[in-house]
Amino acid sequence: MATFNSGFKAKDITGGFYLNGRYSRNLVDGEASAVITADGHISVGAWNQDVRMSPAVIAVRQNLHLIVASGKQEPDLNINAGGAWGSASNQLQYTWRSGLGTDIHGNLIYVAGDGLTLETLANALVQSGAIQGMELDIHYGQVNFSSWTPRGNLALPTQLLPSMPKSPSRYLASDQRDFFYLTVK
Repeated sequence: MATFNSGFKAKDITGGFYLNGRYSRNLVDGEASAVITADGHISVGAWNQDVRMSPAVIAVRQNLHLIVASGKQEPDLNINAGGAWGSASNQLQYTWRSGLGTDIHGNLIYVAGDGLTLETLANALVQSGAIQGMELDIHYGQVNFSSWTPRGNLALPTQLLPSMPKSPSRYLASDQRDFFYLTVK
């Protein structure tokens, strides 16, 4: 159904990654986490506060701290005191940004755009109905979302925004960055 970019490089975050019983790095309490369970459900929340490990969890991707919690934009995104959302040079500039959230019904929300700050990204998630939200990857060439439409025996990709710089079929081949893919069960 869709493919989209994941989060920052591991060297730029403290959080971890878990997939099918294996950790590439330990998961960190309080970090923003996208959690996928065996039934295909995706949740977004702070690790060991809103979301946690269970036998049903098959994947966890962490990236910095939540930018939306309890339906509200987190305070101080415009100053990023203490670097909770990465370096100030990255988080305060206007650039391509993407975010992932969930609404009150558990629906997944992806937002992206060019010329966004961390604060405007969080605001877009809130306006989209997210009650929990996290920043994903940022910068030109790293933000990419494609939906896939069946056409006979083929599936054709369409980018969320025509101005996204990479190919809509980017994640059908090896890529230097990790990514999410959504399928129909």
